[in-house]
Parts: sequence; structure tokens; C-alpha cells
Amino acid sequence: MMVIKTSVLGQLAGVPPHGPVSNGLGGIVSPLKNGWSTFNNPAGLATLEQIQAVFGYQTIFDFTPFNTVAAAISAPTEIGTLSFGAHRFGDELFSSQMVGLAFAHKLGIMSLAVKTNALQYEIDGFGKRSVLIAEIGSIADLTPELSFGMHIYNFTQAVIAVESQEKIPTIIRISADYHPTKELSLFIEGEKDVDLDPDLKLGLAYRLIEELILRTGFSSINNRHSFGAGFKLKRFVIDYGLRANQSAGTVHNFGLTLLIND
Repeated sequence: MMVIKTSVLGQLAGVPPHGPVSNGLGGIVSPLKNGWSTFNNPAGLATLEQIQAVFGYQTIFDFTPFNTVAAAISAPTEIGTLSFGAHRFGDELFSSQMVGLAFAHKLGIMSLAVKTNALQYEIDGFGKRSVLIAEIGSIADLTPELSFGMHIYNFTQAVIAVESQEKIPTIIRISADYHPTKELSLFIEGEKDVDLDPDLKLGLAYRLIEELILRTGFSSINNRHSFGAGFKLKRFVIDYGLRANQSAGTVHNFGLTLLIND
């Protein structure tokens, strides 16, 4: 029973929360460029022009042990963007905490990034386990309307425990972002966990007015449908994402971004 529990919770807790923007777009991760990119593809941080702090809360299945809280701050510098993020998943019976440091740099049409994470699991009665996780990402802006993203999470294939070979998920994502107008963005992403079936995700974002963006998306795994919205008010951005399917219920994701002027 313990091996099964560790394996299942390792899949849930071993990957950072995507944030409300990604959740509203069907789980699209690798082409996004915002403060939440520190939890997604850190290459999306390279084009930030001001300091951003994000705070998020995610609830899964309306079940407290699966709740996640997250926070990060990202700051552009002369040599690139630095970002520090942290999140916590679980309760007193099973929990995980992760802190990560990312660096992103834009070189011509390419945005490149690396990130190192320290993940700690704690299981009541079984103690703590810690592991280092590395990830890399890139985004290529081929034209003003078209960009491609790539992200590999845990490319070193770190494991939770050597004796049991319980792995942290290793995930490869490749995506495209096509925005034919200022108001409309279309996304497609292929995702492959090396131990699971591939997932095809589609997303759409539409700027209804200058301050309001509506989002929707679809993920082929379990026919997950997503909806979301983002509202900007001066130096604050409020985002919400909802992901639902018949078998697993709903995931609600709330986020707040603070835009800090230099």
C-alpha cells in the first residue's frame, strides 16, 4: 500500500503547480510568458520587463489534502531574469515542499532557461525524503505571430528513493503559440511523461477588452476541459482557472500577480 501511495502522490506532488493561466488553457505550459513561467517553462521569464510577484492557491477535487499554495518573485537584470519560487502540497499525513531558482536569458529570437529545484517529501510515520530536480526550457519567436516552446522537467530522472526506484515524473513538452491578432492567441502542446501515455492539449485566449482575457482549453487525457479568465487592475492581475472532467471532478486555481515598477 505504501508503494502505491508514494507512486500516486509522487505524480501529483512531484510537479510544480501550473498556475491559473495554464489551467485555464487546458494545461498549456511551454509557450507562456508571464510571472507564472517559473512554475512552467522558465524560458517564459526572459522577456519580463519589470519585477513580478505571484501568489497562487489550487484545490483539487475539493479535498483538502490535495491543496497547493505557491508563490514566486521574478526580476529582470542586465544579464537575464532571475526567479525564486516555492510551493507546498498536501497536509500533515503527506506533504511536499519545493523551492526553485531559475535563470532565463534572451538571445536573438531565442529565450533559454535553466532551473534547479529542491523537493522534500514528508510522510507521517515514514519520515522525510529530499531530492534535487533540474529542468531546461526554450522559446523561439519565429515571427511576431508565431512562437514555439520546449520544456523538459526532471531531465536527470531523479528518484524519490534509490532502493524503491520511485521516480519523480520526467516530462517533455513541445508547443506552438499562434497569435494572428492582438486579441487572439491559439495554442497547441504535446506532452509526454516518459512513464505515461502522451497528452495533446489545445488552448485559446481572447482579449475581450484591454483589461479582460478569457481562456479555454482541452486536454486529451481523461477529456479534461478548462476555462479561465484574467483581469488587470493597475498593478494587479487576478487570474482564475478551472479544469474539469467527469471522472476526477474539478480543479480550481486562483492567482494574484503584483507588477512592481523598477
